[in-house]
Amino acid sequence: MALPVAASAADYKPVVCTSAVSYAGPPLHPAVAPPLLAEVPKAELDPETVARLEAAFVQAKAATKAPAMTTAVLIPGRGGWSRTDSGEQPPMLFWASAGKSLVAIVVLQLAEAGKLKLEDPISKYVAGAPNGDVVTLRDLLAHTGGLFSANEDLKARAEHRAHTLDEDVKIIARHGAMSCPGERWRYSNTGYALLGKVIETVDGQTWQAAVEARIVKPLGLKSLRMLAYGDRAEDVAKLVSAKETPIEPAWAGAAGGAVGSAEDMARVWAALLGGKLLKQETLTAMFGQLYPMFDAGSFYGLGAMVIEVPEADGSKSLWLGHLGGAPGASAVVAYSVRDKAVVAAAVTGDGSATATANLLLKQLRR
Repeated sequence: MALPVAASAADYKPVVCTSAVSYAGPPLHPAVAPPLLAEVPKAELDPETVARLEAAFVQAKAATKAPAMTTAVLIPGRGGWSRTDSGEQPPMLFWASAGKSLVAIVVLQLAEAGKLKLEDPISKYVAGAPNGDVVTLRDLLAHTGGLFSANEDLKARAEHRAHTLDEDVKIIARHGAMSCPGERWRYSNTGYALLGKVIETVDGQTWQAAVEARIVKPLGLKSLRMLAYGDRAEDVAKLVSAKETPIEPAWAGAAGGAVGSAEDMARVWAALLGGKLLKQETLTAMFGQLYPMFDAGSFYGLGAMVIEVPEADGSKSLWLGHLGGAPGASAVVAYSVRDKAVVAAAVTGDGSATATANLLLKQLRR
């Protein structure tokens, strides 16, 4: 997910902390108990529902003016539908920060296996992070570590290139911590870059290979992968924007370098909520502490989001998943509690994947 504004060290007074502190931000969202989903058959939904979804896809693509779009709807116990239209571009799309959930799942799997503890300080794995002796892996998963996000550094943004983890650590060290761990919620892509290094240290393979081995292969996914540093991603639909110069997808790294089809992303979340990737107690913890984000109605847990989607009658639908965004790309993958369905959508251009997903879900209510 793109941050709303760039920040500089002049915007705050860096803090040095010797311990975590109590949360002092806006009220938390009540914990959400995630459902245990039935398996999604690898069968297409009924013809009538498929026809409505196909019509909604055409409508959404026209409304968003997206050069490329991939969408999927999976209904546990019933089946699924998916469609991708990328024109002359490759059919693989960029998921931006929606890919953070994949990194979080691997970290949580390693915790379940006893290879790490969520209360481990990041200094155990990576040196140089501000307050590294008290910022924990749990803080990084939840964005409560108080760390600056290196992609907000004005000089780094102007360079318009990928940065190594060492470069990112130097940037956040120069800026200093924005708050003590636990005190505030603030999005930090660098926090997830650090988690990628933790995975490599503990699992003995690159974080991309860990996602492949622990999620992609066990689920039999065909298109989903995490981009490696420097990957030109020539098989990925190009990001385009009339508002801001797009990044290269591989620059996102462990903060969101996922590419693939909507069906594959939806199947990850169907499997996650179906108990196939994490134990139920771990899954419950992902939605236990939900911090208000910078967008009204969105809340962050451990590598997962709860999104309140306004309905025409004034009510709100609850989505459990993750959003993603960057100049020239928008993405969402989520389980709609109201519709009892997993929806995924990624678009290139300046259109909204969330609006696209909402339009698709509404077809299930007719």
